[in-house]
Amino acid sequence: MEEAFAEKKEEAKKEEKPEAEEKKKAKFVHLLDEDQVEIKCLDSEDVEDALKIMLRCSFEVTGDEVGKVIAYGTSFGCYVNRMLIGVGLGWPTAYDHAKKMIVGGNPNTLYLEEPAVLLMYEGRGIRRILLKAREQSALSSNYKYTMAYLSEDIPKGNVMDYIKEGGTQLEKLYLSEDYEFFRTSKGVLAVKRLGE
Repeated sequence: MEEAFAEKKEEAKKEEKPEAEEKKKAKFVHLLDEDQVEIKCLDSEDVEDALKIMLRCSFEVTGDEVGKVIAYGTSFGCYVNRMLIGVGLGWPTAYDHAKKMIVGGNPNTLYLEEPAVLLMYEGRGIRRILLKAREQSALSSNYKYTMAYLSEDIPKGNVMDYIKEGGTQLEKLYLSEDYEFFRTSKGVLAVKRLGE
């Protein structure tokens, strides 16, 4: 009888193991926050890695193009365990707020390229971290604005309502960070006035 009891006890342990392993795996699923992500201003040594991330995210860019943008010193990368997982390029430009367009002249604005984030890190706040880093860089350079073209498709009706109802993750991020949205001949433009 003791042997039968011992066998049942062993079977019970075996059945518990898979549940215990599932619980252990669940502990590794977490959202990243700024404490877990290292943010770094990209330099010439980072061009190859940044290009790889952008190509994996379906951007049509060359190493030369990425290198020229990174040379401005206003592009950032997000790292987790020293591995690059997201890239946010930015470059200086001159923007005329009255005309709602890029013009020639002295740079007063940081143009924000759409961030490239590896698929497994989507939805974990990486875009927001890259946006904040580039906005801080623009403030440090005494720029008046940050701006980005979001879409070539111009929605009908109120742009803000369109973004609230059916906007992309990036459009909703800009909305949550107090960007203004304008219709232009090139599509929807998002602009934020800095330092107010």
